[in-house]
Amino acid sequence: GFDAPTGNTYGSIATVDYLLEGASATAVTVVGLGRVVQDLLLWGTMEFGYLRLADGFVQSSSIMPQKRNPVALEHARGIGSQAVGQAQAIITAVHNTPFGDINDTEDDLQPLIASMYRDALRMVSIVAAALEDAQFNVERMEALAGEGGTTITELADTLARDHGLPFGTAHKIAGKVIRGKNDQPAAKMSELLVKASSEVLGTAIVYDEAGVERILSPRHFVEVRKTHGGPAPERTTEAIAQSRAALAADEAWWKGRKDALAQAATLLTSTVAKL
Repeated sequence: GFDAPTGNTYGSIATVDYLLEGASATAVTVVGLGRVVQDLLLWGTMEFGYLRLADGFVQSSSIMPQKRNPVALEHARGIGSQAVGQAQAIITAVHNTPFGDINDTEDDLQPLIASMYRDALRMVSIVAAALEDAQFNVERMEALAGEGGTTITELADTLARDHGLPFGTAHKIAGKVIRGKNDQPAAKMSELLVKASSEVLGTAIVYDEAGVERILSPRHFVEVRKTHGGPAPERTTEAIAQSRAALAADEAWWKGRKDALAQAATLLTSTVAKL
């Protein structure tokens, strides 16, 4: 069921790269997903309120009946940590062993490899199930994204694009605008821009208030960033499509390898039966 023989007989009995590659890929997957889960747990807190899991994936507190503990994601995080630890243990078990046909890298290692894959698959499955019916409060996300001056960078970018200013100069003007807003919350952003640009450039840059609000809106901040890898919807749509295509190719390869091994096993059985 293999494509071809290995290039070296010693590599056939001693090399365990195939195990280490699988462990490494598993660790990368689980670590990345674990970081996502950490964000999701934060998003699910009352303070953020971005995420609400379906009832089947939460559990009431033992003392506070109104509390919705996100236990599914908590379990996923713990199980994922186990998988990462097992992946590290696999590499540690191999790194100082003799380069030969030994049990350290064979029978004694296989159970750990099996448990690593089992826990990694459990984590992925739990997160996938929990997110299938999860609700995201997109309106609240967008509203909070516009607070705290998060989008002020776009004002600097706009000044650089529309007025040919060096970004450092545009950044300085934007910094004065946001500091002015912090000092005078009731002040209009358009007036603060006139004041800041006059101080830095000696001449005023004028936008009406609606224009400044459009520049600083979270939606505009995302939509205008259409460069490669940017967050604009058309770019993220392309990225999703590419990821799905890569997944489909991986699944096709995986199915092809499984089928080849199954056919080889069938051929071996029938050949032995004829002897």
